[in-house]
Amino acid sequence: MTGDSAPPSPSALLLAAIRAAGSVAAPRSAALLKETADAAQRAGRTVLQLRAAGESMMTLRLGWPAGSAPDIEVLGDQAPAALARIPTLVWALCLKAAWPDPTLPHYPGQPFSAQLIETACAHLGADSKSVSTALERLLPGRGLIVAVGPMLHLGPAVATLPGPTIAALRRGHHRLPDPYQQHTAHSSPHPPQAHADDPNTATSPHELTPPDEAQHSSEHISRSIVTALETARGPLPPRDLPALNDPDIRAHVQAALADIGRTLIRTPQGTWTTGYPDPVAEALAAAGIGTLSPAERTVLALVLLHTVALPRAQGRHTHPQWNATQHSVTLRELARNRTLTKTTIREALRTLTAAGMLDTTGQGNYVPGPCLQRLSEPSIASLWEDLILAGRPDGHLARAIARRRQAARPTAPFQEHP
Repeated sequence: MTGDSAPPSPSALLLAAIRAAGSVAAPRSAALLKETADAAQRAGRTVLQLRAAGESMMTLRLGWPAGSAPDIEVLGDQAPAALARIPTLVWALCLKAAWPDPTLPHYPGQPFSAQLIETACAHLGADSKSVSTALERLLPGRGLIVAVGPMLHLGPAVATLPGPTIAALRRGHHRLPDPYQQHTAHSSPHPPQAHADDPNTATSPHELTPPDEAQHSSEHISRSIVTALETARGPLPPRDLPALNDPDIRAHVQAALADIGRTLIRTPQGTWTTGYPDPVAEALAAAGIGTLSPAERTVLALVLLHTVALPRAQGRHTHPQWNATQHSVTLRELARNRTLTKTTIREALRTLTAAGMLDTTGQGNYVPGPCLQRLSEPSIASLWEDLILAGRPDGHLARAIARRRQAARPTAPFQEHP
């Protein structure tokens, strides 16, 4: 970690909040918007301002300018997890329903019904329960679709898809499954049209980032490195990022990351990743931005207790890193905790796995995920303290930890800037 504890700038906090929450309300300050857009551009990102379907205010999201989208082939096994087979089918049908004409802009598209997608999936032989899960949880959870009343719309995450991805979808649009070809006698064979005066209709994204200009070679390389580090599921080995051996390039990377509320981290294994500097993480946590729900925190603690803390106490785990464990835990073992239902635990496991906090090894075996390697040393120490508080909350050590944390609680949490 860089060790820089300087207070983050308002634009860095805003960009960190966007990354943590997916989107934030657009501030009214034009100066802050420009500062935020400039900082994002230096890190190879662009800031989009849009009002998605069902939202009453303009929000900011991060997108990809031309030439800065992540190269999935370069990331290899560290590429972001893709959708499973049935959710992919459901998403393809949703995209075709909302975007029937590839010559038109892909976003915001037009509304469509869940029944249309369910009927098409039934004709294609997809499991109905899996389809419902994709429509109700998985796709909305990733911002790919949103429900507004009885209709579905493309979600704001679609507006942030990289240009090459949209170009590929446009070229292969004729190969997307068409839900309207599967309509029943009670379904309309023609897609409904969105009206310009419909208050639920999403607005096209407005790119706040200034036009990209020719960049110095070191700036271009540093932006590529930031993109790879920020999108990889876990740390990348030095052989994949040889340019970081150059002090000038590394300084450019550190500066670009600082501008967006992130920092460069060298793991004990010598690999590279990124994370939130402690001042940014504390400000976001104090504001409740990107934090876990009580159930998710409980399930994460249970997994760490079973896979790291208990094996370590028994002498079966000697590594200091969370992800170095060879021990896993199943849903059945976690469900022995009677304070949570199996359904609640299952949903929390799904969310934590999607966020990279947990990973799976084999079928139904959970282990700590790659996201835990993005934690700073103080954050790792704090996590160990959390396990002490969870395992023996009435102990002397737990009470001492609670008193120290109460005294050190930040007094100036993150605030949205006008």
